[in-house]
Amino acid sequence: MSWFPALRHRAVDDERPWSPEEVALLAEAVRRAPSVHNLQPWSLRVRDRTAVLCRRPGPDLLEHDPDGRDQRISCGAAVANLAVVLRGLGWEGEVRWWTDSEGPDAEAVVTATRRCRATQVDRERRRAVERRSSYRRPFAARAVPHLTRTAIVAASTVQAAWVVGEDEEREVARQLAYAARANRSDLRYQRELGAWTGGGDVGLVAGALADTGTPAAGLVRDRTRPPGEAVLARWLQDEALLVFSTLTDGPRDHLLAGEAAERAWLEATRLGLVASVMTQPLRLSEVRSGIRDALGLAGVPQLLMRLGYPEAVPVPRTERRPLPDLFDD
Repeated sequence: MSWFPALRHRAVDDERPWSPEEVALLAEAVRRAPSVHNLQPWSLRVRDRTAVLCRRPGPDLLEHDPDGRDQRISCGAAVANLAVVLRGLGWEGEVRWWTDSEGPDAEAVVTATRRCRATQVDRERRRAVERRSSYRRPFAARAVPHLTRTAIVAASTVQAAWVVGEDEEREVARQLAYAARANRSDLRYQRELGAWTGGGDVGLVAGALADTGTPAAGLVRDRTRPPGEAVLARWLQDEALLVFSTLTDGPRDHLLAGEAAERAWLEATRLGLVASVMTQPLRLSEVRSGIRDALGLAGVPQLLMRLGYPEAVPVPRTERRPLPDLFDD
């Protein structure tokens, strides 16, 4: 007879809504997600055990992101953080994408289905959400082991391919060099980038950006000297570069690419690596098709991620909006 109250207690516990502490942790997970130009283009609605991530109305990046591709990728990354932290808190979660039933601005709905036992890896990934940041600096002279690369790709949920070998490095370098020249000479784009650089609750911290190395070619400014193809190819030899692609190129694909990239990024963080993402070159359709053809990809490249081990150099972190501003009243 003593087992009956225990079963009844467990059933009640499984049906309870999230506690205020859990809601705060889930909201902080969204707040810490990476986003294009640190725009944080999302808001959150929470009820019972359901979180709805919505696109936040706000200024658009008319030059960098006229179709909203990068903003949807950013929202996908925020959904990944929600799901990872939910699992780390001991909940199994279900993600439904881009559903009009929650409103035209809803990008995804994350629901806790039942209690589960969080593993050590689940808890480590949850902690990685807070530790993850963009590292736009040269990496330490230490190769990323094969098993580590395998684990990072396994954490992804879309096609992810490493750039391997001199031929692929040379072809990717050619595309990045072309994009750097085109973006540097685009005056309207440079004015927009300058407006989002300087810090604050949104926008990029100038001190976190690089003027040399692969990241400088990825996020090129008007004062940047675009590197040549041969220089870029040599830089790529010292880095691990991952290309995320999807079979088609619709809004849901962009969300899925963002989720996949963030899951891979969190796994890399858990394993002691650092990373940064490049989407600026891929705003040019000819660069997307050039990288696709050079690597023999079956789909459309959505973003590039460079990974490695950090040097002992502190990197400024971008600010975030205050947590209460995240919620959609």
